[in-house]
Amino acid sequence: MPDSNKLQSAEYEFSGENFCLMRETVQDEAYVLYMEDNGKWAEMNWQGYFEDGDIDTLKMIEKITNNIIALDDWLPDSQMPSKPFAYYEEGHIYSFWNQKIEKTVEVEASCLDEASNIMFGDGEYDPNNWKLVLIDQEPITQA
Repeated sequence: MPDSNKLQSAEYEFSGENFCLMRETVQDEAYVLYMEDNGKWAEMNWQGYFEDGDIDTLKMIEKITNNIIALDDWLPDSQMPSKPFAYYEEGHIYSFWNQKIEKTVEVEASCLDEASNIMFGDGEYDPNNWKLVLIDQEPITQA
């Protein structure tokens, strides 16, 4: 099994919330910002905020990301097992497809029940319009 070269920043506090950045390697300049939420780490998906037109949150993500990069305090995942990489690697990506609008929504969760709660729990999406089509990029086979 290959060694993981993934790195993440030390925790960074901003407005009373904990954040950290993740990246694949030391040379990688593509960063993903995570925020701690009830003991778990949730990705701050800038594209979702962009699509919603939430400029204030986009500016906040950029500011926090730049502040963390400036600190340059990176640790291998093995030194922070309770942080986002460990959580991410244990989870699965569930892809839901809406045929009417030809849109896919991906949800990261540890199990299908959790993915369904994330996807449909707040009422934004109607479960009757969405079909689970992939788990970790693998097609769902029906019995």
